[in-house]
Amino acid sequence: MQQIDNQDLQTLRKDIESVTGRFSHLLSITILVMLALAAGIVLRVLPKLRNLESTEFEHHNIPQLLGGLLLLIVLLSLYVLDQRRRLKSTQKQLIQELIRRETAERLAVIDPLTELYNRRYMAQAIAREAARADRQESRLAFLMIDVNGFKQVNDSFGHMMGDRILQEVAGLLQKTFRTSDVISRYGGDEFLVLLIDVDHAKAAYAAKRLQHEVERWNRGNRIAGYTMALSCGTALCECGVDPNGALVAADQAMYRAKHGAFLTASQGN
Repeated sequence: MQQIDNQDLQTLRKDIESVTGRFSHLLSITILVMLALAAGIVLRVLPKLRNLESTEFEHHNIPQLLGGLLLLIVLLSLYVLDQRRRLKSTQKQLIQELIRRETAERLAVIDPLTELYNRRYMAQAIAREAARADRQESRLAFLMIDVNGFKQVNDSFGHMMGDRILQEVAGLLQKTFRTSDVISRYGGDEFLVLLIDVDHAKAAYAAKRLQHEVERWNRGNRIAGYTMALSCGTALCECGVDPNGALVAADQAMYRAKHGAFLTASQGN
């Protein structure tokens, strides 16, 4: 499952951590204050007990001091309990708000079938990562992926099986690529992977690694009567260049690969 993490959600998580930290800080201060009060009374009473011959101080002053100490402890405990209640209430509200925003964000940017990012999020990620690549003078690459013969799968096996195949492809993509890469269902049976900080060799190796995972999946015979085949197209986005040009190039490369696979399959028949 893809992780949602934008600036607003990060701020909310930090606020929740801050409230938890404040409560721990409050408990620590309370314990220190109680220890200081107890130590102060002990240091005040013991010298007088040693010097007084009568029991007047012991009978009258000590109970008052102990009573005062007990009253301070009770008042401090009530204050701590009230602050704890307030902090817990604040924490609960923040957690509920975090859940609400995460849910809304997930519905907006996550494809419900594959649980990959959708096209809307990918557009945001491309703009964000392209700007970062320009600052760091690094390069991005696009890997456009299409499921071969997907229409025939729906016609032969039904749409339920087609949905399962898309989920299997999504699982392969998440298994193959790095957590720093951005994986999305771009539309229908097309997927797009944004490869971060790569060159031509690394992008080509990523596509080759995906094909190896597909071959391994097919050897496992996950779906009887179905052999998975993916067409892939890669294109590198140079630093300071509009990423849309590289995206179009990856799409064209994918269609060339798909057309070549179609011709090969036709010749084989």
